[in-house]
Parts: sequence; C-alpha cells; structure tokens
Amino acid sequence: MASPQMPAGSVRLTDVIDDPTPAAMRYEPGNPDADASGYVAYPAIDPVHEMVDLMGSVRAYQLNASAISAEKQMIQQSIGILKTS
Repeated sequence: MASPQMPAGSVRLTDVIDDPTPAAMRYEPGNPDADASGYVAYPAIDPVHEMVDLMGSVRAYQLNASAISAEKQMIQQSIGILKTS
C-alpha cells in the first residue's frame, strides 16, 4: 500500500551498499587520473554478469506484461459473458 507521500507504483530506496570488489588497476601513466605509480582505477564490472542480470530483468518484465494482458483479456471476456446473459 502506498504511503500518503509516495504515489502508488513508486519505488523507494531503502539502503545503499558499497561494492567490496576491488577496482581494476590499469597502467596508464599518461592518463590525468593516474596515481603516482601510473595506475588508473577502473570499476570492476563484469559485463557477462551484468548481461545475465539484464536478461533476467527483461524476462521478468515480459512475464509481468503478459500476465497483465491475460488479466485484461479475462476481464473483457467476463464483461462479455455478463452482457450476453
């Protein structure tokens, strides 16, 4: 149930957690972000893992959309049955 401050269907952030994965260090002495040793810290992002998460999210969205569509169709059929009765 939505609170008076938040509209129905909204999303609320409950917590922010730091990722403990160490940064990927690359030797780029010419980069302006390089440290004294010439290394630049890049986020440790695994593209394969991120793509798997994305595919799961897309599938979940598609399933939810098809469930809503089926529910609408059932409601319309129920209304049609009531009209013919």
